Amino acid sequence: MKIATFIVQSALFLALGLFLISCAELNPNTEGQIVSALQTKQGVFKSCYQAALERNRETKGTMGLMLKIHETTGQVTSSEIEQSTIADEAMKTCVAGAASDIALTEPPGVPVEGHYDIAFNFE
Repeated sequence: MKIATFIVQSALFLALGLFLISCAELNPNTEGQIVSALQTKQGVFKSCYQAALERNRETKGTMGLMLKIHETTGQVTSSEIEQSTIADEAMKTCVAGAASDIALTEPPGVPVEGHYDIAFNFE
């Protein structure tokens, strides 16, 4: 039996993915906090992927996750899959839902949008 694994490819895409909506100063810890928060969600993302594999053993690919983060609360205000090479709608909903409850410990100071690619593959 093959074991499911997945990789969060956030570090590579982080520099390309963080967009400021304001000209105010961004908290310098924001990028690291987002990556850390996504890493803490790996177990949930893996569960989403395992469920998709049960529906279709050929499931693999990448999902582009768009997060919008509130400037003063650090809460994710929007989490959605913008693009995906994986067609499984339930998996997309699961991944976006898992990221929707992220809250940064230090608010970014400005509204932030970030795009993070997550790669799912099994070995």
